[in-house]
Amino acid sequence: MNGSDADKQQVLVLHDGDLTSVVRMLAAARLIRSHHRTARITLLTGPDFESLLKYCPYFNAVETGISDTARKNFFDRLKAARNSGFDIVYDLGAGSASNKIRAAMRFARTRWVEAVSNPKAPGHPLDQIADQLGAAGLCRVGHALGEAPGPELDWVDFVAKRSRTLDPAYFGLQERYALFCPAGDDSPPAQRWPKERWASLAHELRQKGVEPVIVGGPSTRELGRYIAHITPGARDLTGRANLIQLAGLGRQAQCAFGEDVALLHMIVAAGSPAVMFHPGDNAPIYSAPRGSAPTLLMHAPTLAQISPSEAVQAMRCAGGFAGASVAA
Repeated sequence: MNGSDADKQQVLVLHDGDLTSVVRMLAAARLIRSHHRTARITLLTGPDFESLLKYCPYFNAVETGISDTARKNFFDRLKAARNSGFDIVYDLGAGSASNKIRAAMRFARTRWVEAVSNPKAPGHPLDQIADQLGAAGLCRVGHALGEAPGPELDWVDFVAKRSRTLDPAYFGLQERYALFCPAGDDSPPAQRWPKERWASLAHELRQKGVEPVIVGGPSTRELGRYIAHITPGARDLTGRANLIQLAGLGRQAQCAFGEDVALLHMIVAAGSPAVMFHPGDNAPIYSAPRGSAPTLLMHAPTLAQISPSEAVQAMRCAGGFAGASVAA
């Protein structure tokens, strides 16, 4: 393909999933943008995470009507596919919606590339998807565990330059701070670190000159209030920050702690070193968050066996306290 042909390419990316899946999708989207540097790339997705994805520089346009497109009858989908003008479609995980769209795209002479992880196969989703994109010519194949590029939210810095609401000072954060990303009340008790442990960890961080900041959705508000009440100086931001603001906080956080929750995956992708608590005898190496900084996986048969001091020591190993006023 010569340069003029590449300039005219129209690329469609399909994806619809939860926040963890969206964060992982950004790694594939970066590879697609790197390969199709001058193409017009459209993301067709659901509406839940538009507030974050609309700022992503990998896409020229973000459309949120994937479910509406899939609900059309076959002939309407066929007509839309023929009129779409897309040269390549990348299916990064859109479930039944992508299956219906693909059936129509078969008659539109559009190249279809499927890059979807298989939870039943060994390997991390990021490595699996990178191998599938490699088979399509976007990168190499044969990624060992941890070799595929992880998602990065460094582009949030450009948003922060235009909006002070992404600045930690907007939330009253002036010094070093650590983000707590706890599981909410909707998670099983066995998958949640005890609230007393969170409060003790907040106290230890205050002793080190690091401000604990609890973030999360409505299901974490009770825990956020508890930690802030028990530990003077801890900041409860549960329910008060949207996704793009939380990504901005993650860009400048000293470190982050959390269970295996979607928000921790996003904070790690933003560049924060992290410690993740996980119940069980084995570390969750096939589902761990990935980013530019280390993530330490702490696991035990029951989460209560993990002490705050052990969590602090693990974060020291990840480099999360580098430069802190009382770092050891």
